[in-house]
Amino acid sequence: MLGTGAATNAFDDIELARTFLICGCNPTENHPIVGARIKQAVQNGAKLIVVDPRRTELADYADLHLALRPGTT
Repeated sequence: MLGTGAATNAFDDIELARTFLICGCNPTENHPIVGARIKQAVQNGAKLIVVDPRRTELADYADLHLALRPGTT
């Protein structure tokens, strides 16, 4: 999403997802309940990809953390 904090799916879809792609956001800081549900899903076998130059809490749970350097393409 551009310019909005809205989610692209219903929160109940978290338990159904097999893979998460988190780009440039920090759900554990901004939406703690959603962040906790994502962490639980990952602990139950879901895959997690985090794309963020910061090392967020979810990056520690990620199968892949793409820490892009700002200003690069």
